[in-house]
Amino acid sequence: MTDVIWPLDLRPTRQAFYIRTNTVRFESPLTGQVQIQERDGARWVAQVSLTRNAADSRRMDALLAALHGPVGRIYMPDFRRLAAKGSLAGDPQLVSGTGTTLTLSGFTPNVPGVLLAGDMIQTSPGRAHMVVQNVNADADGNASVPIAPRLREAVTTGDLITTNCRVLMRLQDDDQASNPTDNRLHSAFELQLSEVLPE
Repeated sequence: MTDVIWPLDLRPTRQAFYIRTNTVRFESPLTGQVQIQERDGARWVAQVSLTRNAADSRRMDALLAALHGPVGRIYMPDFRRLAAKGSLAGDPQLVSGTGTTLTLSGFTPNVPGVLLAGDMIQTSPGRAHMVVQNVNADADGNASVPIAPRLREAVTTGDLITTNCRVLMRLQDDDQASNPTDNRLHSAFELQLSEVLPE
């Protein structure tokens, strides 16, 4: 089955797009002390609301039908972060990455704010990561970039991609294509999606 790309002109009325962590909470019944442990499996989650006219509703129906419920996969953007706000001064390149850190090169040396907290970086097709603090280029034009969620597969080295970053996701269940329609033929869609993690 071919993966689907969410069209940028089908902008949601409302969208939640966030990293759902995977934690376990232990509370002692004797002392009340609480321990929190983070487990692997943090992933992007999206909740999308749209109300569309008849023409766009037909496009949405077709897009959702092509997914075959949660079987299909879709490349989903975060519409709040379609472009980085950092200066990206120079010719930035993605060199490598491990854990929660990316190594970049090619920035103009000693420039502050080449990336800003909240910017998105595409590390490979369908894998996007959020910059979690402001980043400055060092004297050699290099930068170490803290990201979330952690890397789960090798990065695609080369030109740094910070525009229209997309996450590979799937619908939560078989009823996501439900679309109540009013007498003006405006249809409402409420979608819930989660990131497809590598096996």
